[in-house]
Amino acid sequence: MRNLLLALVLLFTASAYSQSTTWIPIVIEDGKDTEYLAYEKNWMKINQALIDAGYRTGWSVWKRTPKEGDDGWAQYYVVVGNNDQKQLSQDEWPSFIQDALGRNQRTVAKMMDSSGIVSEARPIQLSWVGGTVYAGPSIKPGDKMYFHYMTQQNDNFESLELNVWRPIAEDQIVEGIRKFWGLAKVTEKSENFPGDATHVAFNIMNGDTFSQTQSSTPNWDYNTTQLMNLVQNSREMLEAEELTCIYIIN
Repeated sequence: MRNLLLALVLLFTASAYSQSTTWIPIVIEDGKDTEYLAYEKNWMKINQALIDAGYRTGWSVWKRTPKEGDDGWAQYYVVVGNNDQKQLSQDEWPSFIQDALGRNQRTVAKMMDSSGIVSEARPIQLSWVGGTVYAGPSIKPGDKMYFHYMTQQNDNFESLELNVWRPIAEDQIVEGIRKFWGLAKVTEKSENFPGDATHVAFNIMNGDTFSQTQSSTPNWDYNTTQLMNLVQNSREMLEAEELTCIYIIN
């Protein structure tokens, strides 16, 4: 078994499974990538202060790789790790943001104004079901992550994912193919979130191994093949979406 460098990073630690995560697909106005990233750079300062104060466990911004004919998908995804035991009240937010940015109230209002930049935000709340350890160096800008929206079809879904698929993912970590797999349950949705997903699965791989695993035929034994048939029948799964990390605090 090869040695693995285990790093505790955003979302993917044992302690993170007991906390909630806010997943925010962001649709921006056409041609506003530069302005949007400048806007999120301001939020980066605020989230650093929130993390330092213990209100959040992590924050990151990811850009989705577009596909032909996929109009309507969000171009960016913001991931917020929450500390469910410590939260700011609505009354505390304005002064906290102003202190984090170190600007006067009028300047802060301008920096936080996303009109003409963000067309729509579609937040959902996630609760972690389980996953593997994270094996590898901390996530950095430029790294890839892949996610699937899933819709549960029967009561065995979560158990099958954890007891059948997770061991396969763990073997892939040992083989050097994968860094992480995790499953989260959708607990709340905004009214404008499209589709009927009940869960989201996340994959972080080594290099370009994700496309290899998607295009190759697994060499499973008979029992594993039968169990994986049960897994596949327990949920509907959309195609994987590729994200590239732009900003991250962990």
